[in-house]
Amino acid sequence: MTVEQWGVFEIEFDGPSDGNPYMDNKLEAKFTHGSQTVSMPGFYDGDGTYIIRFCPAQLGDWTFVTQSNLAELSDHSGSFKCVKPTGNNHGPIEPVNTFYLQYADGTPFYSVGTTSYQWTSVKQSVQEKTLETLKNAPFNKMRMCVFPKRYSYGNDTDPWMLPFKRKDDQNDPSQPNYEFFQNFDKRVKQLMDMGIQADVILFHPYDHWGYYQMGDDMNEKYVRYMIARISAYRNVWWSLANEWDVPRTKEAIDWEGIGTLLQKEDPFQRLRGIHNWYYDESHFYDHNRPWVTHASLQTYFFFNAIKWRNQYQKPVLFDEMRYEGGVPSGWGSLTAKEMTEYFWKAGLSGVYGMHGDTFKNDSDSLTEVRWWAKGGTLMGESPDRIAFFKKIMEEAPVTEMIPELVSLSGLTVPEQIPDRNDGSLIEKLNNNIYIFSKEGEHYLAYTQDPEQTIELNLAGEKDYTLEIIDTWNMKIVAEQVVGSGEFQYKTKMPYTALRLIAK
Repeated sequence: MTVEQWGVFEIEFDGPSDGNPYMDNKLEAKFTHGSQTVSMPGFYDGDGTYIIRFCPAQLGDWTFVTQSNLAELSDHSGSFKCVKPTGNNHGPIEPVNTFYLQYADGTPFYSVGTTSYQWTSVKQSVQEKTLETLKNAPFNKMRMCVFPKRYSYGNDTDPWMLPFKRKDDQNDPSQPNYEFFQNFDKRVKQLMDMGIQADVILFHPYDHWGYYQMGDDMNEKYVRYMIARISAYRNVWWSLANEWDVPRTKEAIDWEGIGTLLQKEDPFQRLRGIHNWYYDESHFYDHNRPWVTHASLQTYFFFNAIKWRNQYQKPVLFDEMRYEGGVPSGWGSLTAKEMTEYFWKAGLSGVYGMHGDTFKNDSDSLTEVRWWAKGGTLMGESPDRIAFFKKIMEEAPVTEMIPELVSLSGLTVPEQIPDRNDGSLIEKLNNNIYIFSKEGEHYLAYTQDPEQTIELNLAGEKDYTLEIIDTWNMKIVAEQVVGSGEFQYKTKMPYTALRLIAK
């Protein structure tokens, strides 16, 4: 049998179904390649079925042998050959050059994410529509919850199935509904096949069923179960929480314990982050913790992006920088121009941005569906502009570039900006010129306002090709050759970007 490098090798066993196999039965396999041995936990999948999934990272011959507290599941052995990957299989994502991301084979990866929190909890027809939409969208990362969500703006419908059984209106975390998890696995794999990273959110506060109250032991049992089920998929990232600092979950879950568990027990060391509620850094988790691989921030304080890069010395993702849409809340009512502008500001600050769409869409005639919550179809105007931005960034040597902020506001950044506060002050602080460059080779600059003067010192002695980019209309409006040295350009239109490439 052959399996691609970074593919999934899966073995299935028949075993006992009496009692509570989820709680009582243990299964793992030791996979060996030369002098390397990797222990991989297995899991119970209902109806007497036990499964082990493994992701080989090295080419060549692998062998395995199983261990279990059940005699009938112990001492099964076998082998397979790991062969070169094909198609869009470039391996899992990993940090590179401190602040950036790439695939394991060295292929560049520029993260352009979107958000659809409970898309795997809604009816199957909407789930299929979500996948159909993603085929023509620019997004290569999806933030998505395991557990269903209860919230405003149409998030009040019951999920197609709950993850755990209930009795007398009480959630029983010791009794999984296996069909729910099978569907989740399937959706993660489908995203993988499409080249989309699944940023899997393990816990969240918008929980009508009590999953955040399972207690430490059951939390750890659930997280270990998720490791066994999906960590072999190369596109998985772990997000411990959506908004970990909401009071009802902040004290209910041992975040440090869950993060350390993932670091110690995930055989494949998938990326690990934790996401905050309030926008300012007093509510950020300590992203310097050793189990945190990247800083996952809810914020749109672009004026602080460089500071946070330097503070954390890790890739920084603005995993929620508000959403395009039409809900009354300020976090979900950006215009398409603002959503697009946010990507340029984030990207040229050396961090990665995240999209969301809160408009009602037409994917289900019976219930209210909004992409940010349930998936379906995209209704906003920003995705095409984000695709254009993504193309510009993918053509740049991003992992070798350095961000610079040129303040235009004349304001001193306060030591502490209260959360979700003075929007006018934040917009003034964000109203800057953003510059991202590899000295002597590639320069990008952006400003949202016309009649702003962009100044650059173009290093070296070569000439540069200058492109003036209308980011909203997605076109290069002028191109010329300029010499090295001091360069100035006064913008004539809003949402202008410049690209200068050494000839």
